[in-house]
Amino acid sequence: MALQLKGIHYQYVEEDTKNKSELLLRSNPVYKKIPVLIHNGVPICESRIIIEYIDETWPAPPPLLPNHPYDRYLVRFWADFFDQKFMEAVGLVCSGWSSETKTFMSRKGHDEYAQMAMTLESGIAEMERRGLIYLEGKTCVGYMDVCFAPYVALFGPVEKLFGLRLLGSDKCPNLHKWIQSLLTNEVVKLTLPDGNKVIKHMKRFLGID
Repeated sequence: MALQLKGIHYQYVEEDTKNKSELLLRSNPVYKKIPVLIHNGVPICESRIIIEYIDETWPAPPPLLPNHPYDRYLVRFWADFFDQKFMEAVGLVCSGWSSETKTFMSRKGHDEYAQMAMTLESGIAEMERRGLIYLEGKTCVGYMDVCFAPYVALFGPVEKLFGLRLLGSDKCPNLHKWIQSLLTNEVVKLTLPDGNKVIKHMKRFLGID
């Protein structure tokens, strides 16, 4: 998504995470995971580091990170919260699913998710006030949008597989508005994975028939 926004030509190579290639293992021997950006023969690893690398290597508009130090801190903080806390809570919810009973075995994951969603909601409100997230017709796609948008492709499949509504407009209006704005952006739509493909991958990953 960052490369598309910058207008950089690239080759996209899919990876089977169950059968990792020699290229991946050689390019990321520490974490052995995707994504990896290979630029001039040198691998750059970890999603958010890759985004910052792209922004610094190709500084032409649009800038992904904001100029003000506090604003840069803010988007980095909430991107980290999203990765470390919010998605961890989503994973906790999904891990409680029983394929036999077709129900969730515990409410713990739901409660943790609800708390993390409301916390993220407050962060989104602050970033919206400072113009740090994409809103159609008002701001450009930036760092936080690029970090968050790929996960939007998970919400529909999770709802379809588990009957679980992750982000509703009633309790998380800022998040809901942000997601709807992102889905109007042509670059975001172009780079999101196909929903059916995501469902197939999730079923394989979670062992669901």
